[in-house]
Formats: sequence, C-alpha cells, structure tokens
Amino acid sequence: MPEDRALIVTGASSGIGRALAFAAARESYRVVLVARRAERLSEVADEIRAEGGSVATVVADVIAPEAPSKVVGSALQSFGRIDVLVNNAGAYAYGELLDQSDASLEAQWQLHVAAPIRFARAALPHLATTRGQLVFLGSGVARVPLPNAGAYSMGKAAIRAAAIQLRRELRSRGIAVTYVDPGVVSSEFHSAQSIERPPGGTIPPERAAAAILRGMKRRAAVVTAAPWQTAFTILGEWGGAFADPVVTRAFTVRRVKE
Repeated sequence: MPEDRALIVTGASSGIGRALAFAAARESYRVVLVARRAERLSEVADEIRAEGGSVATVVADVIAPEAPSKVVGSALQSFGRIDVLVNNAGAYAYGELLDQSDASLEAQWQLHVAAPIRFARAALPHLATTRGQLVFLGSGVARVPLPNAGAYSMGKAAIRAAAIQLRRELRSRGIAVTYVDPGVVSSEFHSAQSIERPPGGTIPPERAAAAILRGMKRRAAVVTAAPWQTAFTILGEWGGAFADPVVTRAFTVRRVKE
C-alpha cells in the first residue's frame, strides 16, 4: 500500500470517527476529518498533528447538498488523492415509528442513507483511480429493529442494503465496499439523547476503530467489531416472530430515568 494513502471520515469529532482518525493516522494514512463542531474538530486535528500525523479538517453538515463536493475538493487539495471514504456520521432517534414526524423521518433518511450515497457518488471517480474503498457504518438494528428506535432502524437497514448492492456493482471497478456492524459503543451517541444503553455491554470506540482498520486492510465485505453482539443479532433475526417477546422485553429503547 502506498504511504501517501488518504482517508476521509465523517463524524470525526467524537466516538468511532475520532478513534478511527487516530488509528488511521498512526498507520500513516493522511486523514480528512469531517464534522459540524468546529472546535471539537480542531482539537482532534491538533492532537493528531502532535503525534506526527497529517490531517485536514472540513467543517460541514453531511446532509447539506454541497457537503460532498466540499469535502472531496478539500481532500484532493490537501492530499491529491482519496483511498478510503468512511461514512460514519450518525445520530440516534427515539420513539415509536408511527409517532415520528415527517421531518424526523426525513432527517434520519438524509443522515444515514442519502448523505452517504451522495458522498460515495462524489468520491467515486477518485476511488476508481486509486482502486479504493467505501466504508459504511451500520448497526445491529439493521437486522433486528428495536421498539422505540424511531426511524433509526429503518435508516440503518437501508444503508446495509445499499452497501451490499454497491459491493456487487463496484467490484468490477476495483472498489471495495465494507459494511460495519460496530456493536454498542461507549460514546456520546446514546447519552446525547439520554437513551439507555441496551443490555449486553459496550465496547470502547477504539476497539471498533481497530476492527474497522483491520477490515480496511483486508478489504473485507463485512466487519463485526463486537462478535458476541452480532451473534445475538443473528439469533434475533433468525428467530423471527418467535424472538419478538424477548426483543420487546429486553431491548426496547428507553430513556434514562431521572
């Protein structure tokens, strides 16, 4: 692999995105950090540079129509190439699906489906040149939707399907497509909406990032960062309606009690 590889990661100011940025920089990737929070993004960039890493930042809301071209342009201006695009930005939802407003449904769709597809489209010519890689962050709820998860399960199911389709469509062009089931990660992802973490434990974002980086090196089709959680997901999926009582009782999304 060339030493001048360049990676774009969205949602890079915290959680998995932040951890992946550090892990990739330590593996000699030049990293383009994308997030909305300018101050947090600057702090991450400064810390990476302090470790000797090469980094550029783009303050952007990924759902903005101009964001993909802005980010891709910045990556090319800074590093001259794009080898990996990691679509990591996301946000949880809360509430029953039929209680979601049209605006809430649209927001989840834009963030978890439309924006990653737009970013992939913008990066495609450059990934074809480098025979690069697309990475999509998914979730176990893509396979086992949870009660009270708003439109989050729906969005993640859609991006999982998109990743599989793109993997098959782009293989002839030499572009790898990786879908990531990160498991339940200990970050501000849940706490931002005061949502309880589901049973089964959590993993640190650094562990998820390490799994993603290994998957990138192998150009893996699927990465599972917490295999035991994925095993339960598979059981829940295969169980179908028989699993409904257990899923509803144990895994319904709930707010943290005051």
